[in-house]
Amino acid sequence: MREQQQQEFSYLGFRRFYPEAMLCELVDCFWAIGGGQGLPPSSLEKLYPDGGCSLTFELGLQQASACFEFNRQTKTRQFFTRQPQISVRLFAGALFQLFRLPPSELPDHGCDATELLSGTMRQQLLLLLQQLPDLSTAAAVASLEQWLIRLWLDSVGSARTQAALQLLQQPELNVASAAAELGISSRTLERQLLQQVGLSPAYFQLCQRLKQARLRLAQTQQPLAQLALDLGFYDQAHFSHAFRDFVGETPASYRQRKLSQIYKAKN
Repeated sequence: MREQQQQEFSYLGFRRFYPEAMLCELVDCFWAIGGGQGLPPSSLEKLYPDGGCSLTFELGLQQASACFEFNRQTKTRQFFTRQPQISVRLFAGALFQLFRLPPSELPDHGCDATELLSGTMRQQLLLLLQQLPDLSTAAAVASLEQWLIRLWLDSVGSARTQAALQLLQQPELNVASAAAELGISSRTLERQLLQQVGLSPAYFQLCQRLKQARLRLAQTQQPLAQLALDLGFYDQAHFSHAFRDFVGETPASYRQRKLSQIYKAKN
């Protein structure tokens, strides 16, 4: 488990932990906020859909709580720092592979994980919720990671779904081409992803392209026209329209805002 401090959200006491190799295809990262001195009581942040979901733990004084969250659309969320929070950010498809839960079962506002899980999986989660408040942040993340590894070893993953998700992240491939590569119809691919990922192939692909766009806008000065072509959009106008509808601001204003935030964080 490797920890990295995130400058951009340092004001929330943000810490990021990367998973062990066994979980790298399922877990994007673990992150923690709150519980420190001098932090603002809350912060309103924007969240973007990418097909993944989060399992977030609120570490109260007596017992922790756990909530599954799945974003279908861009939205804002209030983060509170009075009590520590730890979250597992799962890649697209991991919710189904680890917990056998179709994302369609998750409401937009999040859901108590103990109400969705059953059997041994629920008992293991309840035990974790009792243990986590007594652990340091690093130890709590390590316990969550070991739990997920046990779940993964007990599950039967869908190799076709993972292959489909990898193909759909290639800018040069459209949905029909990805389905052809897998030897299935576009309709079969759509049914499969809607069940296991909660998004259609076309919308998942758009989310991934715009996720890459946000990263490049914040980290490079690449011209918008070239960025649009690199990510599989027809032209700059097509990219700008899709980005504005998805993010709520133009690519240029997003770049200016992010670069300004990074500059302030460094100083």
